[in-house]
Amino acid sequence: MTLTPWPARRRHHDRRGFGWGIIGASDVAARRFIPALRRLLYPTLGAADQTQGGTVLGLFSTNEARAAAFVAHHAIPHAYLNLADLLAQPDIECIYIANHPRHHAQSALAALAAGKHVLCEPPLALSAEEAQLVAHTALGRGLTLAVNYVRRADPAILALRAQLAEQAIGDVLALRVHNSALLPPARQTWRLRRPGGGVLFDRTLHSVDLVRYLLRDEIDAVYSQASPALLGSNVEEDVTSLLTLRRQGIVAGVHDSFYLPHLPDLLEVIGSRGALTAHHCWTDDRPSTLTLQRHGALQSLPVTAEDPYAVAIRAFHAAVTGTGAILAGGADGVQSLLVIEAAAASLESGQRAHPGTLRATGRAPR
Repeated sequence: MTLTPWPARRRHHDRRGFGWGIIGASDVAARRFIPALRRLLYPTLGAADQTQGGTVLGLFSTNEARAAAFVAHHAIPHAYLNLADLLAQPDIECIYIANHPRHHAQSALAALAAGKHVLCEPPLALSAEEAQLVAHTALGRGLTLAVNYVRRADPAILALRAQLAEQAIGDVLALRVHNSALLPPARQTWRLRRPGGGVLFDRTLHSVDLVRYLLRDEIDAVYSQASPALLGSNVEEDVTSLLTLRRQGIVAGVHDSFYLPHLPDLLEVIGSRGALTAHHCWTDDRPSTLTLQRHGALQSLPVTAEDPYAVAIRAFHAAVTGTGAILAGGADGVQSLLVIEAAAASLESGQRAHPGTLRATGRAPR
C-alpha cells in the first residue's frame, strides 16, 4: 500500500468535539471509553468543552449482530462491517482501537493511512518490529498515535510520580509490583489462547510500562519464571520477573497473575529515606490510594479522584490540537513489547534475556 502525506491537523466541524470511530465492539469500549468521552463532552449541564469532548460517529465490527446491538445500546449513528467504509467518513477524525490484539497493528496502519489520529489499547502490535512500523507511519504522516496505557493516569500513580520527582523518599533503591487478580470467567476466552493471549501481553505489559514511566528509565535485562497453568494449557498465566534498569542499575520485581485473587494489588517504590505504596492501582473497581512510610510513620497522601480514561482522552485531544502531550506514544508501545519479547525468551531459555535495540520514534515527552 502506497502512503501519501497528510496534514498534521484536520479541519474542525460545527458539531461539538472531535468525531470518533471505534474499531471493535469490545467491553472496554462500552464500559470505559464511551462513558469517559461523553462525560468530557458534557461535564455539567452547561456548555460542553469542545477541546476535550468528542462524539462517537461510527463503529466497525466483523460481527453484524454484535455491531447492531452495540450501536443501538450506545446511540451510535452507524455500524460498519467494512473498515474502509468507517475510515472513509470525513467527520471521523480520531480512531479508538479496541479489537483483538492480533488486529491492532493492521487496524492502526489502516487508520493512519486514512489520515486519522489513533488511540490504541495495548499492545500496539504482537511484535516490537510491527509496532515500530506503526510508530514510524504515524510520525511520517504527522498524526497523533497514542497507546492507551491508562494506568499511567491512575490518580495514585500520578501522585506517586510527583512524589518521586520531589525526592520524597530519596534515592530509589527498588520497586515491586503485584498485578494479580482472578481472570473473570467471561474473559477466559482469547486471553488464554495464542496469539495475543497470556499474562505477559495482558498484564506484564502494563507492569513494565509503569516501571519505565515511574523510574524514567529503560529495562536492560529480564529474568522471568512461570508457575504452572491452572486455567488452560496454551499460555503463561502466572509470571514473576526481575527487571534490571539500564541507567540506575536497580532491580524491579514484577508479579503478574491470572489466578491469584488474594494477593495485595499494589505498586511499591522503596527509597533511601522511605517508601511509597499505591494500592488498588490496577483496576477501577475501587479508588486507588497512596501511602508514604517515612521516619517510622505511615501517612496517607491526598489523591485526586478522576477517571483515568478521561485523563487519557483529554491528553490525546490536547496532543491532536497541539496544546499538550499524550500519556504514552508509539515508542512506549515498542519499548514495552521489546521487554515482553525478552521475558518470553527468558521463560523459554531459563536464562536472563536482554530486550532488543529497535530504534523507535514518536516518544511521548517525559
